[in-house]
Amino acid sequence: MSDFAAVIRNQVDPLFQTVIDTLDAGGNAYPMAFFTALKIRLNDASDEVEVLNLFIELSTTAFQGFVFSPDEAAAVDQLLEACEQISHMMTAADDRPH
Repeated sequence: MSDFAAVIRNQVDPLFQTVIDTLDAGGNAYPMAFFTALKIRLNDASDEVEVLNLFIELSTTAFQGFVFSPDEAAAVDQLLEACEQISHMMTAADDRPH
Protein backbone atom coordinates (compact mmCIF):
# COMPACT_ATOMS: atom_id res chain seq x y z
CA MET A 1 0.00 0.00 0.00
CA SER A 2 1.30 3.44 -0.85
CA ASP A 3 1.67 6.10 1.80
CA PHE A 4 -0.73 8.20 -0.25
CA ALA A 5 -3.49 5.59 -0.09
CA ALA A 6 -2.98 5.27 3.67
CA VAL A 7 -3.23 9.03 4.17
CA ILE A 8 -6.41 9.22 2.11
CA ARG A 9 -7.88 6.25 3.97
CA ASN A 10 -7.21 7.96 7.31
CA GLN A 11 -8.96 11.11 6.10
CA VAL A 12 -11.96 9.54 4.37
CA ASP A 13 -12.66 6.34 6.32
CA PRO A 14 -14.24 8.16 9.30
CA LEU A 15 -16.53 10.06 6.92
CA PHE A 16 -17.60 6.81 5.26
CA GLN A 17 -18.29 5.36 8.71
CA THR A 18 -20.42 8.37 9.66
CA VAL A 19 -22.46 7.95 6.48
CA ILE A 20 -22.90 4.23 7.08
CA ASP A 21 -23.85 4.71 10.74
CA THR A 22 -26.33 7.46 9.85
CA LEU A 23 -27.92 5.33 7.12
CA ASP A 24 -28.05 2.34 9.47
CA ALA A 25 -29.76 4.40 12.18
CA GLY A 26 -32.38 5.46 9.64
CA GLY A 27 -32.87 1.93 8.30
CA ASN A 28 -31.83 3.08 4.81
CA ALA A 29 -30.45 -0.27 3.62
CA TYR A 30 -29.81 0.22 -0.11
CA PRO A 31 -27.57 3.27 0.13
CA MET A 32 -25.94 1.77 3.22
CA ALA A 33 -24.92 -1.25 1.12
CA PHE A 34 -23.56 1.07 -1.61
CA PHE A 35 -21.42 3.08 0.81
CA THR A 36 -20.30 -0.02 2.70
CA ALA A 37 -19.04 -1.58 -0.54
CA LEU A 38 -17.14 1.61 -1.35
CA LYS A 39 -15.65 1.73 2.15
CA ILE A 40 -14.40 -1.83 1.71
CA ARG A 41 -12.80 -0.82 -1.60
CA LEU A 42 -11.18 2.15 0.14
CA ASN A 43 -9.68 -0.17 2.74
CA ASP A 44 -8.31 -2.38 -0.06
CA ALA A 45 -6.95 0.53 -2.16
CA SER A 46 -3.22 0.30 -2.61
CA ASP A 47 -2.44 3.22 -4.92
CA GLU A 48 -3.65 6.53 -6.33
CA VAL A 49 -5.40 4.95 -9.30
CA GLU A 50 -7.57 2.76 -7.09
CA VAL A 51 -8.44 5.76 -4.90
CA LEU A 52 -9.38 7.88 -7.93
CA ASN A 53 -11.52 5.06 -9.36
CA LEU A 54 -13.29 4.79 -6.02
CA PHE A 55 -13.94 8.55 -6.02
CA ILE A 56 -15.32 8.34 -9.56
CA GLU A 57 -17.75 5.64 -8.48
CA LEU A 58 -18.63 7.66 -5.39
CA SER A 59 -19.52 10.58 -7.68
CA THR A 60 -22.40 8.50 -9.08
CA THR A 61 -24.23 8.80 -5.77
CA ALA A 62 -26.61 11.42 -7.18
CA PHE A 63 -27.66 9.06 -9.98
CA GLN A 64 -28.43 6.04 -7.78
CA GLY A 65 -31.97 7.18 -6.94
CA PHE A 66 -31.32 7.15 -3.20
CA VAL A 67 -33.62 9.11 -0.91
CA PHE A 68 -31.86 10.60 2.10
CA SER A 69 -33.14 12.17 5.29
CA PRO A 70 -31.64 15.59 6.08
CA ASP A 71 -29.10 13.99 8.47
CA GLU A 72 -28.16 11.36 5.89
CA ALA A 73 -27.82 13.99 3.16
CA ALA A 74 -25.57 16.11 5.38
CA ALA A 75 -23.28 13.13 6.10
CA VAL A 76 -23.13 12.17 2.41
CA ASP A 77 -22.44 15.79 1.39
CA GLN A 78 -19.56 16.00 3.88
CA LEU A 79 -18.05 12.80 2.46
CA LEU A 80 -18.46 13.94 -1.14
CA GLU A 81 -16.98 17.36 -0.40
CA ALA A 82 -13.91 15.84 1.24
CA CYS A 83 -13.40 13.46 -1.68
CA GLU A 84 -13.84 16.27 -4.18
CA GLN A 85 -11.15 18.31 -2.44
CA ILE A 86 -8.79 15.34 -2.42
CA SER A 87 -9.49 14.68 -6.11
CA HIS A 88 -8.67 18.27 -7.00
CA MET A 89 -5.43 17.99 -5.06
CA MET A 90 -4.55 14.73 -6.81
CA THR A 91 -5.19 16.10 -10.30
CA ALA A 92 -3.53 19.50 -9.82
CA ALA A 93 -0.53 20.15 -12.00
CA ASP A 94 2.81 19.63 -10.30
CA ASP A 95 4.64 22.20 -12.39
CA ARG A 96 4.89 25.72 -11.15
CA PRO A 97 5.09 28.81 -13.33
CA HIS A 98 8.52 30.43 -13.42
